[in-house]
Amino acid sequence: MTYRFDVGAAVMCNFGENGWRLGKIIALNYREPNWPEDVVAPYQVLLDGDYSLIYVPEDDDRYCREATPEDVRILKRKDALAEMQSGILTADEPVKDSGPHRNLCCDNTAAAPVHTSYRRGRCFCCNDCPRDWSYAELYSEHYRCASRNNLPITRHEVNLGLLKPGSQVDMKPDESLLVRSGFLQAPTLVRLPPGLTFSDDGALCGEVAFDPHRGSFYAVDFVAVSTVEWQNEQVGLVRLEISFVVEDNDPPEGFDASAFARQQQEARTEAAQLLEALNTTWDLWERGQLGNRTTCDRMLDDLQRLRGVAETHPRLDNGKWWGHLGGFHMNVHKLLENTLFECELYLGYALTFGDDNVRYYAEQNLVGCYQKRLLEAARFMWYEGLELVMEEEWGAAAELFRQASAKKEGWGWAVNYGDIWLSEAVAIMLDGAHNGPPSNGEEPSWVEEAKRLVEKARARSEESGAFGSDGHPWVVEVETAMAGLSHEFVEGGDIKGWAERLQARTLFWCSQVLAGVFPFPPKCSDRLVEAAVLINRLPGQSA
Repeated sequence: MTYRFDVGAAVMCNFGENGWRLGKIIALNYREPNWPEDVVAPYQVLLDGDYSLIYVPEDDDRYCREATPEDVRILKRKDALAEMQSGILTADEPVKDSGPHRNLCCDNTAAAPVHTSYRRGRCFCCNDCPRDWSYAELYSEHYRCASRNNLPITRHEVNLGLLKPGSQVDMKPDESLLVRSGFLQAPTLVRLPPGLTFSDDGALCGEVAFDPHRGSFYAVDFVAVSTVEWQNEQVGLVRLEISFVVEDNDPPEGFDASAFARQQQEARTEAAQLLEALNTTWDLWERGQLGNRTTCDRMLDDLQRLRGVAETHPRLDNGKWWGHLGGFHMNVHKLLENTLFECELYLGYALTFGDDNVRYYAEQNLVGCYQKRLLEAARFMWYEGLELVMEEEWGAAAELFRQASAKKEGWGWAVNYGDIWLSEAVAIMLDGAHNGPPSNGEEPSWVEEAKRLVEKARARSEESGAFGSDGHPWVVEVETAMAGLSHEFVEGGDIKGWAERLQARTLFWCSQVLAGVFPFPPKCSDRLVEAAVLINRLPGQSA
């Protein structure tokens, strides 16, 4: 019998509602003594963490799959800025992407809103200014904005030991903490017990109160990050971790535990019903029974209600519902609603709870969110390149189109028909033609490059099936123009007139794209709620 994995392979094992767990295959063809002779399990697995032994019933991705480097990092450290924990499996830190962080910039006069500067495609699609980085950009293993942009990380750990309800905490930063501000950018406030207040300077003060969401004994690993010294190579990002243990977390006299449990269950039931409604709506869309607008309207309405439940009961089920809130905003984003910010905000917030299952669920969705950043960047870089074409900056436009197509292999957010390649081809032709033909009268090399790009655009548009036998109208027109160019070279004619005609038609097509006229993507919809408003509505450590 041939299996997918050998002994020693790192795998993720499916535990159903309890999520996926990391392990190492230690035996093949596993059998237990009481099994029938013809029954055999392909793998025996040693689980990471508690060293439990399990077996995998079938050699199928539904039961176990290869552990990716991201899987290992997610399960081996608390966040993307933490150090890797030791264990039976090890994984090297990802190699930092090459180049200095020269593109990072905190110029608040930039034209793009601070939370969408990733659309420029710079800084590995992280927002340009680290001081604007979100929970996802700081903590997610799939974003890893610090390592992608070569920023150093200074880690500072404080252990407060053993505390109880009623314990007074007055922790002021000592001299070894290299910064004294900026720690309220994206702190994991929900991990703190009620009664404690964390300040922007890194101080933690207050009196520990009873936490009804936790058991009698629990550990706290609170994390906050300051990016104020990101330009200082000796400091970079400062990751502050405050850890302690709380014991005797027992209900005080007068606390109605039954009423609290009933309240949580009612909220859980309401959230589950909304989740079912969201799944039903999406299923109807996938079966073609609902249009895009109706689907978006229904889902956005239910998501607003789910957000209300999460805001009223922010710590319900250790952040599970924040994760679902972010995940389903991604479905709406697929239908061209401008909701990627919501996806990242709520999934990133779910990471801050520290629950392994919630964190893993959020990370599974954040990998898709990061890919959608690349798609959005490709689209908006394409727009910027078209504006350069209209300003007759053809060489700069061609280079920007090349960078845009490299983001997602010629795709963009709703840019589906090879338009970026076609735009690059036109920019190359205009640049080449205005630089003049070669003196020997032969066809210049840029013609062949343009032909290659147009062919890629034509093949992509035909694969889409959106244009029938007539073909993509801009592709058809450019192919006709290229045939005319070849004729000019054969006849030894002046290509100046040809270039003027191409430029005039290119201006027309650029205006069509930027106006959102079919077959090009419609204009990006306005945000329903401003990003700053949504950030301010996120709860802290309230019960």
